[in-house]
Amino acid sequence: MDNQKRIQEIEAEMSEVHNRLHEKQQGRKFSTSTKGFQEYLDFINPETERLAELRREKQMLKSPELKRDIPEYADVMLLEDFVAAVKDGGFIDYDGSGEYVKDGKMSGIAIHPSDVQYGAIRDDFDTIAWFNR
Repeated sequence: MDNQKRIQEIEAEMSEVHNRLHEKQQGRKFSTSTKGFQEYLDFINPETERLAELRREKQMLKSPELKRDIPEYADVMLLEDFVAAVKDGGFIDYDGSGEYVKDGKMSGIAIHPSDVQYGAIRDDFDTIAWFNR
């Protein structure tokens, strides 16, 4: 199967999962206590986990679109330094996200710290632009 066809399938499934998640969120009320919040997270976990899996697969297949310059507010770093920092606890998904860079141009392909945990790291890039929240 070619990458573009698989990306279309991923996007269609993501849409279905988003719709399921929205329906679940609309149809159930939770208390605002810590226990209620954890119950809510557990309730939506299958959908949020599947969306994360699909996002990682899509980013691994996506072709770069090297059109945009790196903004001045981005922190540019070597991919290997980013991976090492993530493994040392220096970045988590809550901190922000990055984008792969090639030849000084943004690729349009995101990278998140959790991608390191899942081994979803592109080997055709050696640099990223990091954007703090």
